[in-house]
Amino acid sequence: MREESQIEDMRAAVRGDRERAEQARQRSFENVRVLTEAQPAEEPMDEAVSVEEPRRRGLRGFFKRR
Repeated sequence: MREESQIEDMRAAVRGDRERAEQARQRSFENVRVLTEAQPAEEPMDEAVSVEEPRRRGLRGFFKRR
C-alpha cells in the first residue's frame, strides 16, 4: 500500500509540474504577443532628415578613452 501512495504522490507532482509549465509557456507567449503588437509601425524617414553615424574609433582611440 505504501508504494501505491508514493506513486500517486509522484503522479500528482508531475501533473502539477506540467500544469505550471503550460501556464508559464502561455504567459510568455502572451507577453511576446503584447510586445510585438504594442510597437507602432515604422514611419518612413524624410529625405531632409539625415542621421549622423557615430565616428568610428580605431584601436588606439579605444584605449585612449579608458
